[in-house]
Amino acid sequence: MYVYCHAQFTEKICQMKRFLFIITLTLALVCSLICHADNISTEDKVKAAYLYNFAKFIKWPGPTFIHEKSPLLIGVMGDDSFADKLGPLTSRTVRNRPFEIKKLKTSKQAQTCHMVYINTSSSAELSNILEQLKARPIITVGDNNKFAAQGGIIQFIKIRDRLRFIINLDAAKINQVQIDAQLLSLATELLETKE
Repeated sequence: MYVYCHAQFTEKICQMKRFLFIITLTLALVCSLICHADNISTEDKVKAAYLYNFAKFIKWPGPTFIHEKSPLLIGVMGDDSFADKLGPLTSRTVRNRPFEIKKLKTSKQAQTCHMVYINTSSSAELSNILEQLKARPIITVGDNNKFAAQGGIIQFIKIRDRLRFIINLDAAKINQVQIDAQLLSLATELLETKE
């Protein structure tokens, strides 16, 4: 029994190492695609790579896309320059879906997207935007220090000068999106109300 359990545990560790290697390789690949533009900060490159990888590990409800090859729409609110830096993602696909990047001015425009990066330092503005996107199949991403606590799904945080992320599982459930366990395992923190 001990040998069997040990073998299962060892296999799980090997699977996790392979998964982390694939994520690292993918991040490097996406960064290399984006790196051709010298004016993009390293942090923006990492954020772009994260957005690409998040899309690979998220499942939207069936009727979210019109057909199999409908584009995955990433909207950017509050930072048009970051939207411009995401341009290289339009040459990539996830599950045969090309990326399309949209610069957003209003929450109403954001309601047509699958993922929305929100860049605002105003808690009141953030709260208003998140309320308008609530219960829609949209992954909200941001780096405001109260983003996840206010109902955002994925919040970027810096730990020892490295970009990490927090996932708000309650917000994901409300927005009817499923986040793969492999992505959840990489989060620094998971916010979830215990029932």
